[in-house]
Amino acid sequence: MHHRQNYLYVGVDLHKEQHTAVIINCWQEKLGEIQFENKPSAFSKFLLEVETYVCDGITVVFGLEDVGGYGRALAKYLVDHERVVKEVNPALSFLERKSQVMIQKNDSWDAECVARILINKFNQLPDAKPNDLFWSIQQLVSRRNALVKAQSALKNQLHIQLNHHYPSYKKFFSELDGKTAYELPVVEEKEVV
Repeated sequence: MHHRQNYLYVGVDLHKEQHTAVIINCWQEKLGEIQFENKPSAFSKFLLEVETYVCDGITVVFGLEDVGGYGRALAKYLVDHERVVKEVNPALSFLERKSQVMIQKNDSWDAECVARILINKFNQLPDAKPNDLFWSIQQLVSRRNALVKAQSALKNQLHIQLNHHYPSYKKFFSELDGKTAYELPVVEEKEVV
């Protein structure tokens, strides 16, 4: 069972360059805010700074919104250091922000919203499990999609250039994507002896 008073909640707003963490207690009182760079060498300093807020018998729980993107390295680091890390759906933090009387949007407030969700939905939130295999597959699929898109763009550029220089190009080849359309004869330069 989740006894709220036994935990310290750290919500982290993740970005490409710099993360913002807000530490709150079970009564949703903001205890502190930490900003740190998104690089593994800064993560140990971040953990040491969080430990300054911890009393005896208190467990630190981390909530991260994006464990697959910018927060992947931090999630992996925290899990490897045997910390409790929960994955917070961005839709939940959006609703938390919108439920307040004064709607504000800044990194500190976003991190605090993530921490509030940790308190209220601790048992429903999934544990963050950054998996290198899934991440690698995702990267390969993204790379393949980018290559396919680039190939299509290059093919279109080729057809535009061929149509410009050879107006009868479309009449000459019945199938523009066929092998023969791409193998136009090239005049070779002969060496003058």
